[in-house]
Amino acid sequence: MRGLQFTIAVLSALIVGTGAAQPLSGQAPARDGFFIGFGVGGGSLGFEDDSERESSFTGYFKIGGALSDKVLLGAESGGWAKNEDGITVTSGFLNAVAYVYLAPAGGFFLKGGLGVATLEAESSLFGGSFTATETGLGVTLGAGYDIGFGGRFGLTPHADFHYGGFEDGSTNLIRIGLGFNWY
Repeated sequence: MRGLQFTIAVLSALIVGTGAAQPLSGQAPARDGFFIGFGVGGGSLGFEDDSERESSFTGYFKIGGALSDKVLLGAESGGWAKNEDGITVTSGFLNAVAYVYLAPAGGFFLKGGLGVATLEAESSLFGGSFTATETGLGVTLGAGYDIGFGGRFGLTPHADFHYGGFEDGSTNLIRIGLGFNWY
């Protein structure tokens, strides 16, 4: 857990620090028209009224279009999964997301979105199989920095927060990682 907290602190400092700096390649990726991207990283999932968190790998896929060089709208889908002792827990989301770049020539952005969250637990203990799934409100907030390479491609370190509100409680996922994006 301490390793995840340290990683979050370091990535947050890097994102905030590079947000005020010039683009690392000398030119931010051109943001006009269609965009598509995916990313991988690590995340820590917490459950309502539980102080323990579970860490595992995460991934996402996004697609959309630019309204301007400062605002992009799209859909983002992603998930977190962990298998331990015959039980697999999966948290996923599908959200409409807005990406807002504070400076058109810069790479720093903030993002926010609403959509659907899912939580699934599957057990294959004692020779049988049991699955429980909940669906609810999904909310995404995050920040990142596009490091431009070749005009249309960007590597994007990012930190995100995902909330899932369900009938029987809620989850929150803190995700950090690296995205690969084409604009």
